[in-house]
Amino acid sequence: MAYISMKAVITRMRKIIYLTILITIVYKWCVLGNIRFDEENRVSAGPIGGWEESRFIAHAFGGVEGFHYTNSYEAFVSNYLKGYRLFETDLVNTADGELIASHDFSQNKARMTVEQFQGSLIMGKFHSLTMTEILQLMIDYPDFYLIIDSKESNTEHIRRQFEILVSEAIRLDPILLERIIPEIFSPTMYETVMNIYPFPNTVYSLYKSNASASSIVKFVKEKQISAVAMPAYRVIVNPTLVNALSKLGVKSYVHTVDNIRTMQVLKSIGVHGVYTNLEVTPTELAQAVDDTNPFQMVGYIPSAAKFLFTKFKANTILEGL
Repeated sequence: MAYISMKAVITRMRKIIYLTILITIVYKWCVLGNIRFDEENRVSAGPIGGWEESRFIAHAFGGVEGFHYTNSYEAFVSNYLKGYRLFETDLVNTADGELIASHDFSQNKARMTVEQFQGSLIMGKFHSLTMTEILQLMIDYPDFYLIIDSKESNTEHIRRQFEILVSEAIRLDPILLERIIPEIFSPTMYETVMNIYPFPNTVYSLYKSNASASSIVKFVKEKQISAVAMPAYRVIVNPTLVNALSKLGVKSYVHTVDNIRTMQVLKSIGVHGVYTNLEVTPTELAQAVDDTNPFQMVGYIPSAAKFLFTKFKANTILEGL
């Protein structure tokens, strides 16, 4: 009998799993992509302002001049002028307890005061924003919605963060809270945040969670949450989740996607929208994503799958299977 190395066996198994995943995606697209559900299977989405109709979310206020994750004033203005009306920003606390917009908060930055933060340029050229300044932008630009991604993990820090946010919004204009959409990472966080203020709009975000598909569906149904955000690998690992959410009338968003072909594949299996850094208008994105046909889609799946595996380190996932 010929000797087969363990490395060769593992490589062969990975190829089999890879092909299985591709077949699953094709099946979902071909068989389930156009299914429509009866109204009796839907649940009330709760009070909404139409923000879920936006398919593209400007991630960290969107890309600007080739830079991502800036959460900067320039990024907001640039993407607002492109037509974005649904923005996501990242919030952390400064050393003196203020709220600022920052995606990657290193240990050195964590010790900065708000004054020090405001005095430093992002990438040496973009202007940082405090939560108060973001709220002022919401007053100056009254037609956009803001998704809040808290970078805090401690419950007390989250509580303090939202106490500051709500207090400052009430001071400036309480109606702003109708356009602020917290990302909720767990049932515990939901109770913490909603006890401070009953936000009418929330997103259940899965990137910090290992919750099962059944518990996710149960939670959004009980709390009447109308949108769920997830990393792209969650769509691959559990392709039935998006379908189950669709049955409830709950829209799925995937982050962060800067690849048109991947957007097309995700849309074909029921994903409503994506967080993106792409510096193009939402109208152009919609046209590019929608401009496809079944024959093109089959050709797109391998490149989209390769993108997903590379970006989200699917090899690590496969090793755990």
